[in-house]
Amino acid sequence: MFAHPDDETIALGARLRRMAGSHLMHATDGAPRNEQDSRACGFRSFLEYRAARSAELACMLRQAGIESMSRECLGIPDQQAALRLAALTRELARRIRTHRPEVIFTHPYEGGHPDHDACAFAVHQAVALATGDPPAIIECASYHVGPDGIEVGTFLPPTAPVPHTPPRELSFALSRDEKQRKLHLLDCFTTQQGTLGPFRAGEERFRVAPPCDFTRPPHAPPVFYDHFPWGMTSARFCSLARDALRTLGAHAEAA
Repeated sequence: MFAHPDDETIALGARLRRMAGSHLMHATDGAPRNEQDSRACGFRSFLEYRAARSAELACMLRQAGIESMSRECLGIPDQQAALRLAALTRELARRIRTHRPEVIFTHPYEGGHPDHDACAFAVHQAVALATGDPPAIIECASYHVGPDGIEVGTFLPPTAPVPHTPPRELSFALSRDEKQRKLHLLDCFTTQQGTLGPFRAGEERFRVAPPCDFTRPPHAPPVFYDHFPWGMTSARFCSLARDALRTLGAHAEAA
């Protein structure tokens, strides 16, 4: 479960070709409705930009040899997933019942992008609603703000107390061939080349998701997206998370 087309490649690009039997889900279509990104990339509207981003994803899947992979996009506008936390959780809960995954790869709750945090919220809550053996949540290292700006490829400490030991992290150093293959896949996302530069590192890092308190910021504000005029702040996200938790709690009681 990833927020945007290209997030899966940043997270798993070196091993995507091993996942042809997986189900790939994106929460958003990658096209903000304010059209700033659309115009910056030379498109006349977000519709053209959305189509381009979909085509880039298809290109990546072909290059990875997994074009037949089961996939879907929930069609939420880019930068707006946090406005639909309860609905996103319910949609994912339905997919869990249908596909019965053993593992869900997703974003950590780190304040890097509000859509990333929305996916983290939805995965945690949907897994909590699952019956039977719930899937494991595996976080993929993403990005967050650090003392000197953006930090990529590392995890923040857990946001909620961990009862025993901190979550174990696994770091996979990419071979030369793996790195070249991943770079080739990232090159498919031509509209995103201006932002993908920091994400061309030679390793991929994962951890079992620790408990998260989505009613509090992942670290002392400002988080990374507090610096951008996207209509979402860490304070607003936490307020929306509290509302969604109440809604989901009422829904569960009614069920």
